[in-house]
Amino acid sequence: MRAPVRVALGNGIPVWVLHRPGATATTASLWLLTGSRYEPEAVAGGTHLLEHILMQAPLPGGGRPIDLLEGLGGEGNAITSRDHLVLYARVPSPEAPAALEILARAMAEPDLGEEILESERKVVQEELRLAAGDPFDIVHDVFYDVAFAGHPLARPVGGTAESVGRVSLDDLRAFHTRWVRASSAAVIVCGDLTAEAVLKVLESGPLTALPPGGDPPDHGLPSVSGGRRNHPLNNDSAGVVLGGPAVPYGHRLLPAWQVLMDLIGGASSALLFEEIRNRRGLAYDMWAFTNAYRDTGVWRAFIATAPEHVGEVVETATALLTERAERGWTAAEVELATRRTAGLLQLETEQSFEEALLYGRYGLIPGHGDWTLAGQIEAIRTVTADDVLLSLRTALEPMVITVAGID
Repeated sequence: MRAPVRVALGNGIPVWVLHRPGATATTASLWLLTGSRYEPEAVAGGTHLLEHILMQAPLPGGGRPIDLLEGLGGEGNAITSRDHLVLYARVPSPEAPAALEILARAMAEPDLGEEILESERKVVQEELRLAAGDPFDIVHDVFYDVAFAGHPLARPVGGTAESVGRVSLDDLRAFHTRWVRASSAAVIVCGDLTAEAVLKVLESGPLTALPPGGDPPDHGLPSVSGGRRNHPLNNDSAGVVLGGPAVPYGHRLLPAWQVLMDLIGGASSALLFEEIRNRRGLAYDMWAFTNAYRDTGVWRAFIATAPEHVGEVVETATALLTERAERGWTAAEVELATRRTAGLLQLETEQSFEEALLYGRYGLIPGHGDWTLAGQIEAIRTVTADDVLLSLRTALEPMVITVAGID
């Protein structure tokens, strides 16, 4: 497995290049080390709104970034999370320099005007409306609201229709000025483009003119609160989430948490999957996942079921987790799970896009510039049954249970 070439622009913006010689497709991605947790509460969802606008706002000289990227025979999109924003493009490798140049201009030189703000505001509000009626979507927002009560991490990434409606053009421009800076920006390219070729594009573009910036606001160390909440929703399906505290990026037990998620709900023979789906037939879609952040983490096990089965699903899942916390898994069971977890992580990187995301999330976001995929896979393979049991016992103290889809 390759390690990235790590270089930087003259103003300090990190540039990581994962060179795949001969690759037919290349992913270029521009990162901002900010997200919904750093927004003013009054304009929650502003980062997500800005993400939409950066891909749609006309560039100097004409043309929307999304149209220009599609014109290269590729695709462009963006992601907003609680602690990062990403603009990315996947294009045929010969078009990668042009795609990178377009993304740099989209990040640094958007035409932020009233017309594009009002247009994308309506799009985002429609997105939020659809999510609010989907029990499999809204249940995760409810989970975060319970788990991080009173902290900005509790807020939905997209904000609410009301808060998005309050974002003014001045707010948008101020947010862009505050975060599109050399101290907050980064570049990751994965595909058939060398570090020298990437620097040649970027050093003649607008990223080199970005000013330095300050530190993000300090909202205090977030802690996870337990509790149970039902979100009433008239629907023929229900979403159930069980979860609790986990560990941040860089924690020595993060690989054990990844293995734990496989043992809880990842594999077809996993604890919850085997009993709730395979034996009882109460669910079709279910998974378990741990979300790490710079300073904290949470885990979630999601189960889609019928409203009339919610009680049995929650009771069964809680009992299974509690009982397993008494005895754990055998060394042989954990070894099998480490192979699955490490193998699936490696399979994710078949696509250049997924590999770029992994390096951004594990390396850029927490500031771990020496992180490598090979190192993470090796750490997963060395996880022990004791590591997993310790993680599970931590995961249940406290527990969060949220349900959406029952009137």
